[in-house]
Amino acid sequence: MTPWREETIQVDGVKLSARLGGDGPPLLILHGADGWDGLLPFHDSLARRFTVWAPFLPGFGESELPGWLDSVDDLAYFCLDLLEQPALAGANLLGIGFGGWVAAELAVRSRERLRRLVLAAALGIKVSGRETPDIADFLVLTHEEAARVLWHGPEAARGMKWPGAPGLTDEEMTEALRAAQTVTLMGWKPFMHNPGLLRWLHRIRVPTLLLWGESDRVVSPDYGRAWHQAIPGSRFQLIAGAGHYPHRERPDDFAQAVTAFLL
Repeated sequence: MTPWREETIQVDGVKLSARLGGDGPPLLILHGADGWDGLLPFHDSLARRFTVWAPFLPGFGESELPGWLDSVDDLAYFCLDLLEQPALAGANLLGIGFGGWVAAELAVRSRERLRRLVLAAALGIKVSGRETPDIADFLVLTHEEAARVLWHGPEAARGMKWPGAPGLTDEEMTEALRAAQTVTLMGWKPFMHNPGLLRWLHRIRVPTLLLWGESDRVVSPDYGRAWHQAIPGSRFQLIAGAGHYPHRERPDDFAQAVTAFLL
């Protein structure tokens, strides 16, 4: 396997910090609302079969956030420009949580450069009535509340780099707060969804997998099934023993499901 390396990618004049590694067809991963705290086991598993591109989105980690980029619409077009990198032609796309919302917005706009799409625990659509929340307000959770809501079992949350978590370094706290600030800027109102996205999901014509933790308390499996029903020909798959972070709680099962679908 080609070793992981750090790279700075420039898109639309914006510098992105990214990790690249592995061998095989290109796979672009768009992370969730908490960003990501380095390479995780599921990254390594996927890199055995794919050339993985794992950038920090603008406003996360060390990636820049220009003043003109302040919505998920902007992020979708920005990521379409990212996909114009020659090495990402015909790429597979995996979007997780907040990154799943961005990936879906991208896919309804243009599918020309995409081969296959995986949306894992994706935010972004409204399926219930006006007064019924579909998405838990995870941005206001304390560390203890987040451990209960985001994970299948709170014991799995040990080491979670959440604001207020014990033992965080100043650098880790700054990164966590920056991620929360960026997500708030992009998706606070209306909360973590685009009211019009659901009606446009029929435009996603590439093979699509909806991958969900069976005990997701942020966006329920029924919410995932609504995505499935709206995307023609899509598949829906639950991962047992996982909450909103199936890629962290069940990395082997997660990577196996993604790999089986993409190959």
